[in-house]
Amino acid sequence: MAMMVIPAIAYGLIFMRQKFPVTERVASGISTAEMYKSLVNPLFLFMIICMFGTAITELFTGQWIDVLLRNVTGNALLILTVSTGVMAIGRAFAGPIVHRLAPQGVLLMSAILATAGLYLLGHTSGNMIFVGALIFGMGVCYFWPCMLGFVSEYLPKTGAVGINLMGGAGMFAVSVYMMFMGSHYDKLIAAKLPVGADLKLYNSSDATAEMKAALGEANKGAGPEIINTTLVIPIILIVAFMGLYVYMRNKKKVVLQPAL
Repeated sequence: MAMMVIPAIAYGLIFMRQKFPVTERVASGISTAEMYKSLVNPLFLFMIICMFGTAITELFTGQWIDVLLRNVTGNALLILTVSTGVMAIGRAFAGPIVHRLAPQGVLLMSAILATAGLYLLGHTSGNMIFVGALIFGMGVCYFWPCMLGFVSEYLPKTGAVGINLMGGAGMFAVSVYMMFMGSHYDKLIAAKLPVGADLKLYNSSDATAEMKAALGEANKGAGPEIINTTLVIPIILIVAFMGLYVYMRNKKKVVLQPAL
């Protein structure tokens, strides 16, 4: 870990000698006070709340997919590969899609697909799980970039702080949600084990074959239940983005002009 300090110092010395261009906000003559005032814009606050949901739907599911579906299918990591592969391909060809539908239209479409994908992941088995992963990947593909893109296009006065707050809100929401879901997941597993069972013992190396089999069945049932709980979030997002789409239908993106 200490070896990382060497390139960090080298980069720091290099950057100290560089002159960076001013940000778009500064070049447009938007003051710092006006930028911070823009952060309390109701539309920006609405997008922050939606960012909680989009980040949880995408990142929580992606990071937990192996844990949740390990006992449902023997190819849990392949499910992750399918969804992330679709995301990589989709983002490579994002331009025409976003140009045609606008960020709010893409977000609405994404929420619908993410809901359908999560539903299939939590209610199917066998090869249909991979279909669910494919649809889910298509759904969450544009969540993160479109959320930031929307703020950049329609709320440019929030500047770099607005973009950073959006990203920070997403990561914060995921970390908090993981803590709650981790505890909930353990409770679901414990509820499916024999009465009075010690979950730590069932997970230890001292567990008998019967204990391991019972734990596997408990995990098999608890994983999809967590997915189905998370399914509520993209359903709420469908309603939220439908309202956003209607609200923004006659709105135009704001273009900042360089200050004279």
